[in-house]
Amino acid sequence: MIKVAVTMPGEIADAAEFLADVRALEAAGAEMVLIEGDGVEQQILLGAIAAVTHRIRLRLPNGEVEAILQKLSRGRSVVGQPVDETWISVPMPADRESWAGTMRDQEAAGVTGVIVPWDPRLIDLLRNPEPEDRSDLLMSTG
Repeated sequence: MIKVAVTMPGEIADAAEFLADVRALEAAGAEMVLIEGDGVEQQILLGAIAAVTHRIRLRLPNGEVEAILQKLSRGRSVVGQPVDETWISVPMPADRESWAGTMRDQEAAGVTGVIVPWDPRLIDLLRNPEPEDRSDLLMSTG
């Protein structure tokens, strides 16, 4: 099964909403989160994410602050590409069917995971990856 990493924006408007989105991604099964950019602000955001999550890995672009982030995240930080893993960046798919196709194609290619830019639709795609079963929508609409 292909793992999913999400690149979150490096600038935020609402910290509570940003952290809630990351927690929702973690609950939906995302494996790793990255932050756009490579500055102090991004390092602070990764520290905040470490404080409110429990499983998701945190990817740093360089090892500058790895020691403290390792402590804050209880060992979940990764510098650059994780060892013995192949991750590729893919664009956000247009719909559920193209998401499933992208995941199948990457699994066939032998990659470990895909890195996708943040989009609110990702939470639903991670929770309900297959286009056929949308019983959750049937229950909500009656």
